[in-house]
Order: sequence, then C-alpha cells, then structure tokens
Amino acid sequence: MCSLGKLGSDSFIPDPNCCLWSKLCDDLVVEILCRLPPKNLITSKCVCKSWNRLITDVCVPNFSKTASLGGFFFRVGKRLAYRDRCILHFVSYDGKCLSANTTVVESISALLPFKFNFKNLMHSCNGLLLFVDFAPGSVPQYYVCNPLTKQCIEIPRNIECERLASESDCGEQVQIFAALAFDPWKSCHYKVVSFNNWRNYCLKKTVNFDVFSSDTGEWVSHTMPLDAPIYEYELGWIRNVVYLNGVVYQISGEKYLLQFDINKLNARATELPKRDAIDTFGLIGVSGNHLHYSSRVDSTLFVWFLGDHSRWVLKHSLSMDYIYDNRPFLAQCTPRDTFLRAWAFDPNSEAIYFGYVRAILRYQVESRVLEVVHTIEFDKNAPSSNYVMIPYFPCVVILKGIPNSLQSRPTNHQLKDV
Repeated sequence: MCSLGKLGSDSFIPDPNCCLWSKLCDDLVVEILCRLPPKNLITSKCVCKSWNRLITDVCVPNFSKTASLGGFFFRVGKRLAYRDRCILHFVSYDGKCLSANTTVVESISALLPFKFNFKNLMHSCNGLLLFVDFAPGSVPQYYVCNPLTKQCIEIPRNIECERLASESDCGEQVQIFAALAFDPWKSCHYKVVSFNNWRNYCLKKTVNFDVFSSDTGEWVSHTMPLDAPIYEYELGWIRNVVYLNGVVYQISGEKYLLQFDINKLNARATELPKRDAIDTFGLIGVSGNHLHYSSRVDSTLFVWFLGDHSRWVLKHSLSMDYIYDNRPFLAQCTPRDTFLRAWAFDPNSEAIYFGYVRAILRYQVESRVLEVVHTIEFDKNAPSSNYVMIPYFPCVVILKGIPNSLQSRPTNHQLKDV
C-alpha cells in the first residue's frame, strides 16, 4: 500500500517515492493533483521536482480555468462613524450563502506597507488584487497581491510619469485609474495597465496609457486613437473595471463602453443599449465568459451581453416592481430606488446580486427566487452609493517579482489562514 507523507499541519500527500505512485503516468498524477484544495496544491509543489513541474506547467492552468468563485470584496462603513465609511469588506462564497471572512482582509493588511481602505483596491482579476497608494504630487504606487499565497509585489514606479507629474501644474496626478490583465491559464505573468490624464483628449483624440509587465519588469507607454464623446472635465470613471480575453472594459460618463485591447493596441467605443433612456450608471461584469451589462429603465432592469462584432444581445428584462412588491421584507429594510441597482453578476450562473445597507441579496433569474445570502454585521452597513461587489477567485499562481519588504515567503502556517 502506498505510504502517506505529511506536508504541513493539515495535509497528507501520497509519498511520490512509493512504488505504486511512481508507476502512475503524468496524466493521472495531474488528474489527482487537480482535485486537491488550492492551498494543498500550492504546498504540493515542494514534494519533488517532477510534482513542481507538473503543478506549475499543467495543474495551475487547468485549475485556473475551472476555479470556483471565492467571494466578493465590497465597501462597508461603521455606523455612526463618519471617518470609517470606506472599509474593505470580504465575504466568502460557499455556494449557498456569503459569510464574512475578516482573515482575508487581515492577511492583506499584513502584506501592504500602508493603511488601506476600499478606495485603494483598484481591481481584482482572476485571483490577483491591484492596490494603489496615492501620493500627492506624484504618480501612484501600485501593489499586486495574491491573498492565497500571501504574496505582495511592489510595482516599480514609472519614471517617465514621475517626470510628467513633476512638470505639471501643482504636481497634478497623471494617472487616474488602473487595471490588472491576468490570464493564469495562459501565463503566470500579469500586466498593470495604467491610464493617464485625459486633459488633452479633445484635441488629439488619442488615449495614453502605460503597461507594466511582470515578465520584463518594465513600463512601456502606448498611444492609440479613440473617437468617443469624452470631455476634458470627465475624469471620474465608474468604479468597476473589467478585464476579459485581452481587453480592458470601462464605462464612460457619456454611457459608452470603452474597449482597450492591450494586445492588439487598439481602442473603440460602443454605445450602451438604451443609452438615451438610462438615467443612472449601469454595471459591467463577467458571467459565463461573456461581458454583461445591466442598467435600469424606469422599473425594468435589463441585462445584455456583448456578442460578436461588439453587438449587444438582450438576455433578461426583469420587473423590479414585481420583485420588490412580492418580498415584504424589502419594504421594511430599503428604499425601492436603492434595491433597483444591481451590484454584481454571478460569474458561474444566471444569478444577480443586489444589496442594501443591512444585507446582500441574490436573485436566481431562472427560478425567480430572491434570497438573503449575507447579513452585514450590526455595527456596519453598506452605503447605498456602493453598487459594486468585486468578485474574487482563489489563484494558485506563485507570483514572480521582487516581494515587498514587509512580506516573506509563504509558509504552510500562513496558508492555513486563507
């Protein structure tokens, strides 16, 4: 019988040196390893060189393609406390409900060298988090974190943008928002895409952005044409940014979907559906590997997905009055207008998430069932201006780069806390 070898305090892995195990082909070993929980899969790389190779080259891409939703980050505030209105909150997803998990935020706090809140979390992409430390009179300092592996990489500052910031009036902040581009099933490397100030956009009709690659360790500046109704005063982007299949998506204030292909280096603007009738900003997100957009017209919530040739395809039209009026508990807890805004799409199903100050709700479109999946702690609430939950997927990729000085190599003990 094959012996068991203990690896860490909570995982037992078959001894790769036993006679039966050594007779298994690589495909079968990969099939077994891919069934391990994420933490165990990471620590199993230490067993032997062959496992390290199989896990890095085969298991990690396979796992990344089918990774289950780990939870959501969103904003909460302490009740009766004006200064603590942007706390970063995380809830774990177990398939049926969402449960508060403070250890995830605490572990991130141990990695980052500055005190952060919800505003500092710029983007989440396939298991990696992009944080920013805003420094007045200078370009932002970016950090890429993997909460599962307890890694935090400090991104080198962009020297050219530092120069532009120092030459601009009053130390103007040149970069205004950034996103991660990361496809773990294709490569262990990631990119940070930082978009620059659009003050001169109306004159040049070009987009300026910088891309940092973990593969090269360098920033590269790009300029590409974009003809879209964007004005000099419009620097306030909608909170949620989406990266999908090589393209960064963002909504403009004029209700256009802006698409930045960072591989082909082109940009385009697509008019959002029912643009003239929409009086509020909508929500973009990924579900079923398609970009989805949701917005409300009067009392109807529409959901579209972006099809071939950037054409919008209507997927759902939901009567929010019906949903609201047939759930008596809503009238007791939240104003109708607050509930009418979607907060997130479920990446793996047709469910849509809503929220209000005291709870998060999930609406199963096919069964027309609305359920409370998370109740916010009694001393906190989710501000009605939140409207966005940031999805998170566990990522088993070990980041390459120079770690932040405050963090060390992950240990088995640390991995237990995720």
